[in-house]
Amino acid sequence: MTESGAIGLDPRSFEQEAARRRWSAPSAAALAFGGVIAWSAFLLFSVEPLIGRIVLPVFGGTPAVWATTLFFFQAVLLLGYLYGHLSVTRLGLRRGAVLHVGLVLAAAVSLLFAPGHAADLRDPAVPDVVNLTWMLALTIGLPAFVLTTTTPLVSAWYARSRLGVGSDDGRREGEPAAEPGDAYWLYALSNAGSLLALLAYPFIIEPRVGLSAQRGVWAIGFVAFGLAIAACAAWANRHDPRAPRTLASRAATVRPISWRRRATWLLLAAVPAGLLNAVTTFIATDLVSAPLLWLAPLAIYLMTFIVAFSTQGRRLVPAAVIAAPAVITLMWVPYGSAGGWPILLLVTLMYLGLAVVATALHGRLALDRPEGSQLTEFYLVISIGGALASAFVALLAPLIFPGIWEFPILLVLALVAVAVSQSDTATAGGAARPARTGPDLSPFFVRGRGRLGPYLVAAAVVGALLLRDGSLATEAGIRWLLVGGLILLVGARPIFLALSTGLVLALAVLVLQPAVVLRERSFFGVTEVLRPAGATQTTLMNGTTVHGIQSTDPIQARTPESYYATAGPFGDLFAALGTATPHRIGAVGLGAGAVSTYATPGSSLTYFEIDPVVAKVAADPRFFTYLSDAAVRPAIVLGDARLSLAKLPDGAFDALLVDAFSSDAVPTHLLTTEAMYEYARVVAPGGLILVHVSNRYYDLAPAVAAAAAANGMAAIERIYVPTQDEAADGATITDAVVVSRAPSALALLRDRGWVLLVPAVAPMTDDFMDILRFLRPLW
Repeated sequence: MTESGAIGLDPRSFEQEAARRRWSAPSAAALAFGGVIAWSAFLLFSVEPLIGRIVLPVFGGTPAVWATTLFFFQAVLLLGYLYGHLSVTRLGLRRGAVLHVGLVLAAAVSLLFAPGHAADLRDPAVPDVVNLTWMLALTIGLPAFVLTTTTPLVSAWYARSRLGVGSDDGRREGEPAAEPGDAYWLYALSNAGSLLALLAYPFIIEPRVGLSAQRGVWAIGFVAFGLAIAACAAWANRHDPRAPRTLASRAATVRPISWRRRATWLLLAAVPAGLLNAVTTFIATDLVSAPLLWLAPLAIYLMTFIVAFSTQGRRLVPAAVIAAPAVITLMWVPYGSAGGWPILLLVTLMYLGLAVVATALHGRLALDRPEGSQLTEFYLVISIGGALASAFVALLAPLIFPGIWEFPILLVLALVAVAVSQSDTATAGGAARPARTGPDLSPFFVRGRGRLGPYLVAAAVVGALLLRDGSLATEAGIRWLLVGGLILLVGARPIFLALSTGLVLALAVLVLQPAVVLRERSFFGVTEVLRPAGATQTTLMNGTTVHGIQSTDPIQARTPESYYATAGPFGDLFAALGTATPHRIGAVGLGAGAVSTYATPGSSLTYFEIDPVVAKVAADPRFFTYLSDAAVRPAIVLGDARLSLAKLPDGAFDALLVDAFSSDAVPTHLLTTEAMYEYARVVAPGGLILVHVSNRYYDLAPAVAAAAAANGMAAIERIYVPTQDEAADGATITDAVVVSRAPSALALLRDRGWVLLVPAVAPMTDDFMDILRFLRPLW
């Protein structure tokens, strides 16, 4: 037993606790209270992806939008839990219920005055994180706040109204009360409602209900919630045990919560929440900038709460406790190795790791929950931990870290959390060992085998998959798998395992990373400029994707490389435009500025770039000279391309190049029917629209063809595979689609080997962005 009667992470304590607990079928009142809690959770976690979809296009589809949205809802959750705690402890049931019903009514009225267009709220002069947070507060702030208060407040109403129904007689010291007196089972029900919403959104709501209609349906659901919460408040008031003796005698038996115990709760809640944000950022950066795939980590996170706080699910916790050190080690192995891991393997490791770690730590929280009268304080501390972790990942890390350092830091903290929360079993299970005259290192190697077994099995599978894939990460990945196994072998003492892992990851982050000329992080990701000693080129990186290459040879420096090679689609486009007359060119996405090499004297070139760091790097001749050496001085317009293009007159360009994908993420709002209409509007009659669709994970050409057809335009595609000589000169495989209303303009490209695209799917729209249709097979 740990301090204050808390149960440690020893797997045997889970079995003992489960055997001691009593359970009885919930009453009709319990089901009614539980139904309100589940419905509020469903509403909260269905509005989260809904509001994410609304604000995502305003900020260019960057993954940071979702990280900031998660932080906003965690912060609102904290405020809601604080309100619930103060309402129960300071106002009492009757006054608190009256106040809360009034607050619900105010939230319902606020929905009538919520801004209809999120884009109108963006102010370029305000930092994006602040602007987005303010936008979320105005759009959904008060209703979201009301929904977050439901679980602690209604659980407390239920627990108080049930005083005397489930007595604590026969409990051991520190053991939680049994159901129905124990209201913590409602927390599992709340998370079940949240999980149901997350599963329903991408598979039921998103494909069938348009975005505008979703807002109306959700508002109706919120009104229904308001009526239900009023009914619960009335019932709880009628059954409130207001007898002073009853309450006083109950309070006298409750042990005060120490600050050490609160700190343990805080750590156990913060680490899984932080890992949720970190894993989400990784998925969003390398896969797709849309809430659909971002929901998977959040669904896993919620599922671990259900496991931890439900009687049946808690049986899985001991296995998670045993596997946690091995799984944490597997999660950092890809971070220490080179890029290029198979995406399916990488995503599986991250999802599985998040599930195991969160289950282990949330299981510890569930076992250490206090008496029902202290329920709201327990929930408040959990929410503080979640909010602090989200703020660390979404707000602090981008400001203080040049790279994605928060992920390894959180993995080390996960090992610390395991170490801190374990019960002291050093002398359990046997007689004292004889004293030794020298240092005893045997516990490290003997106990380390318990963790090493699960790791070796998993590492063998991962290593075999790496060897089968033959990716660039194979050699480095196998090497780091061996390092992880060695650390587990000698790291049987939990705190030693955390320290040694931290040392290795610090080495990987600070020493073994490739040398960079520049590494700078912004709201839109990490931008790196690579120019190793003796290298013949400078490379611009965003995440794991190359966004521009320029030769260091002054003679070759004006020759476009990588995707922009003259033999590829970009060269074809400018050849079709010709050089006889000047042209007005628009380019969505700047990169290193290689398109500038195609600009002829007298022409104009305007870039639309959302990331100010990229604009600064491309314009600095110390890094790239494409812009400074161009025949014409390009203009750079900062901001989201769709919003910027909407301000331009019709026919502003002769050609528009759409090349705005950050890493391999897909800002889906740039591929919809409405976006294509905007592109066609700003292009002169007979002009060309080139959409660069090279992507490791999505086949986007059909989406572009469908959007073009919906606007009465034809689309042609070229997949350029360079020859050996062209690849040696820096050219890379490029997939591009050109759209136009002018058959004659497309005919010039057809002569160069471009293929007509026949629309075979329904287009994406701003209301229906079902990007999963275009996902390539990941195996």
